[in-house]
Amino acid sequence: MKKVFFLCFTFLFLFCTKTEKKQESPVEVIQQIDTVAPVSEVEVQEDTLVFTVQIAALKNTNESLENLEGVSLYYENSLTKYRLGSFSTYQEAKEFCRALRNKYQDAFVQALLNDKPIAISQAL
Repeated sequence: MKKVFFLCFTFLFLFCTKTEKKQESPVEVIQQIDTVAPVSEVEVQEDTLVFTVQIAALKNTNESLENLEGVSLYYENSLTKYRLGSFSTYQEAKEFCRALRNKYQDAFVQALLNDKPIAISQAL
């Protein structure tokens, strides 16, 4: 029995210790070429300040408000905000807001700098 065990062990040892020759695949050397593109004039984008009138801010969308003519929808802080008009001056937006207050009591003027809301005091 010892002889059989010894033969099996020797047999396994001889066949398992063979080393395989691995073929090395050729390595492709890629040289990076630095390219410098001419710098054109950098466009400086001016800030766009717009006054608009917000008539509602709701968690769920409202189809009747979405169908209003000229309404813009803004998605902020998980709310859908409905705004009407786009005015270059606060006075124009304020007059438009007064006209809308008959139908939308909570309407107010909102200043937008590059389509982001800012405080009226900061806009003025």
